[in-house]
Amino acid sequence: MRTLFLLFLLTSTSALLALDIKAEMGTGLFYSGAKGKIDYVEKSFQGSKAITDISSAANYYVWGDFETNNPYLPKLRLEYLKISAEGNSQAHLETSVTELQPILDYIDQLGLNDKNWNSQLQHNIYDIDLYYEFFEKSDWPSVGLGLGYKYFDYIYIMDIDLVPGLQFGDRDSSGAPMFFFTSRYDMPSIQMGFEADAKVYLFGDSEMYDWKVKMDLMFELDQNTELGAEFGYRQQYFNLIGSDVEKVTGNMTYEGIFVGAVLKFK
Repeated sequence: MRTLFLLFLLTSTSALLALDIKAEMGTGLFYSGAKGKIDYVEKSFQGSKAITDISSAANYYVWGDFETNNPYLPKLRLEYLKISAEGNSQAHLETSVTELQPILDYIDQLGLNDKNWNSQLQHNIYDIDLYYEFFEKSDWPSVGLGLGYKYFDYIYIMDIDLVPGLQFGDRDSSGAPMFFFTSRYDMPSIQMGFEADAKVYLFGDSEMYDWKVKMDLMFELDQNTELGAEFGYRQQYFNLIGSDVEKVTGNMTYEGIFVGAVLKFK
């Protein structure tokens, strides 16, 4: 059995090393505005809060595309996107817990109930997509179809400056499978390309989508390496799914331009 396992491991490694892997990677800033509504229910305190009119912020992303010389294997796309947003929450607090009543009385004395509190929302979003690309070698735009999975975690915090240490919030994570579509056209005369892709989730009561369009311009460094820049527009919408009896529910939309650098290994 040990001999068979070593033989299998050796054969698999040799097959993997025999593949000619092409890689394309990029990183940049996503200047996104955010809009939406979050309803938050604390176990001890009760109330409804909303995030609206959030100012734009620069958020960063990293992505990579990988393909092999085996036509039967799909292409792989990985991405990490970090988003931070700030806004105001309209808080109304009530409690049935006796030990917490002094805190509520203190808030009432300061006239802070039903007032605006600070809101912070942070998202870490991870995407993995497997897809097949068609018409890649033709004069027409290529078309890619496949499946992906979007995983995200969030941190929601609500506090107020006048009461240090008084803070509410929730942290959770969720994920969903998504249909993936991409299309790309490379100019025949110059190293400029145009690309669009979209992901959508339509199962159950949830609705999620993520789409972007971009242009990139590449410069050849040597026979096997290119360096360039990308510029585009992106919109991402998804529901927030809370764990504690829907402690956090709502939806958010992030949209704006992104600018980044691209490195390609042929």
